[in-house]
Amino acid sequence: MGKDSIKLEGLDFTGILQTLGMQQATGTLRVDTQDDTHFFIYLDKGRIVGADAFPKRVDERLGNILVVQGHINRDQLMNAIKLQKASKKKLGQVLVRYGFVSQEVVEQALRRQIMRIFFKLYTTPIKKYVFDNAEELDEDNRMINPIPVENFLLEIATILDELPMIRKEIPSEDIVFEVSPDFDPSKVEIVGSEEEAQKEPYKLTNLEYHLLNFVDGITPVERLLILSSADEFQSLKALWSLRKKGFIQPTKEEEEILDALEKAEQLEERKWKWIFIGSILVILLSVFGFIMGNFKPFYTYIKDLTSYFLFK
Repeated sequence: MGKDSIKLEGLDFTGILQTLGMQQATGTLRVDTQDDTHFFIYLDKGRIVGADAFPKRVDERLGNILVVQGHINRDQLMNAIKLQKASKKKLGQVLVRYGFVSQEVVEQALRRQIMRIFFKLYTTPIKKYVFDNAEELDEDNRMINPIPVENFLLEIATILDELPMIRKEIPSEDIVFEVSPDFDPSKVEIVGSEEEAQKEPYKLTNLEYHLLNFVDGITPVERLLILSSADEFQSLKALWSLRKKGFIQPTKEEEEILDALEKAEQLEERKWKWIFIGSILVILLSVFGFIMGNFKPFYTYIKDLTSYFLFK
C-alpha cells in the first residue's frame, strides 16, 4: 500500500468509483459504514480486481457457499482452512492450489460476493471514504479477473432500478416460501429467456425452475440465493417472477407477519398524512387570521370551531 491516504470528499460512491476508474488508479478504496463495517475495494489501473469486508470476511462466506452449493464438503473446507492458516493465503487460492475446486468455480463465487458487497454499499449509510494509493497492488488482494468500473456500475444501476419492484413481493431475505397448492409441475415448459417466460405462466426459465425445486416451506430466501446457480439479483428476480405467477407463496406464518408489517406501514403513512394536513391547516388558519386583522393562535380556532359544531 502507498503511504499517502487520499480522503475523498464531495463525491458520492458512484462519483468516487468513476473518478478512480478514469484516473486508472491502483490501490484500495476503504469504505466505513454506519453499522461499523469496513469494506475494501481493490483496484488495479482503474479496474476492480477484488473486494472484502470486516468483520465478516469474504473468505468466511466463500467457504460456506461452496459447501452449500455442493462443490466441496465440510471436511474439505476444514482442511482448506488449516492449509490457509499455514500458508497465509486467501481461501480461494488454497482451494484451487490443492485441487478442491477449479479456478472458474472460485472466481464465480467471489464475483457474486463482490457484487453483494457493492449492493450493500449502495443500501447502507456511509460514514467515510479513504483511498490508499499504491504503485502495485498486493497479489493477495487479486480475487477476480480485472473488470472495468463501468461494468460494475452498469450492473448496480440495473439492480437499483428494478429492486423496489422486487421488494414489494420479497421485502426480506428472511421470508420462507412454499409451493402453491395450485401449481401443476406437469404443465411446466422450460424456455431460454426471461422475455419468453413472461408470455405464459407455465413457461419458466432454467433459473426459475432450478429455484422452484428448492422451495420447501422451510428454506428462507437468503439460503435460496446461496443455493442458486446465478447471482443474487438474478435469483431474487426469478423468485419475484415465481411469486407474481402464483407458483410460490409465503407460508401461513410468514403471511401473518407480512400482513402485520403492511398494516403497520399503512398506520405510519396515515399518521404522517394527518400530521401534514394538520400543519397545512395551522398555516392556512394563521394566515387567514392575520389577514382578517384578528390573529389568534391555532388552539383558539379549534376551540371556536368545536363550540360552533357542539352548540349550533
